[in-house]
Amino acid sequence: MAETDLAAGGRLRDRVGSRNPAPIFAVLGVGLLAAAFAVPAYETVLVAWGGTAVFVALLLRFVMGEPTLSTAVTTDVYETMAGNVRRRVGAGRSRYVPADEGVTLVVAGDELDPVGRRLLATVEAAPGESLADHLAVLVDVLVSDLELAGAARATAAEDGATVTVTDSRVGTGELFDHPVASVLGVGLARRLDVPVSVEATVEGDDLVVTCRLEGAEELRDRPEPDQHGEDEPADQ
Repeated sequence: MAETDLAAGGRLRDRVGSRNPAPIFAVLGVGLLAAAFAVPAYETVLVAWGGTAVFVALLLRFVMGEPTLSTAVTTDVYETMAGNVRRRVGAGRSRYVPADEGVTLVVAGDELDPVGRRLLATVEAAPGESLADHLAVLVDVLVSDLELAGAARATAAEDGATVTVTDSRVGTGELFDHPVASVLGVGLARRLDVPVSVEATVEGDDLVVTCRLEGAEELRDRPEPDQHGEDEPADQ
């Protein structure tokens, strides 16, 4: 049998170039602006058209600059991998525990690398703030930075917090180290430097993540950081 070469995605791209039409609008805009100087009689119209084309090029560059995966594909990958791990380690309580190399996910005595550790790798921790402050940052990160949720609301208590997420971008058919729960568990454990137990449940169309701080009493008893950056009294 003769060998057969198969390919996908090349023929259309060879005919029309990149799928992002930003370069086409950019060239068109520059050409129109140049024509405005060459044909003064139509300067106003050509400048308007050229400026619009350049603006569209910039908009397309930022909106369509990088390829994206659909929610369905992301969910399928996550749920398959999470299901495989859960069958290996069981369905015990998820604890996010601070460690020297970062936060570790501990389930039934096994230590794993949580999804949230990689997702939060570029988010700076801010020591010395309250649980509510940390929670506000993490909720904003979930919605605005990572875009893992369409909306989220949180309630902080002395010993933990409850976060309700609407329109999770990753499906909730599998909840083992779910990206939303993992970001919250890792973020709070890292910022507060205490183990955090996390439970994720589905209530209607919402994903509800309950976080419990282990050693919450010791956390409340910690002294506030010295605002003067020294251990000496402020009046010295």
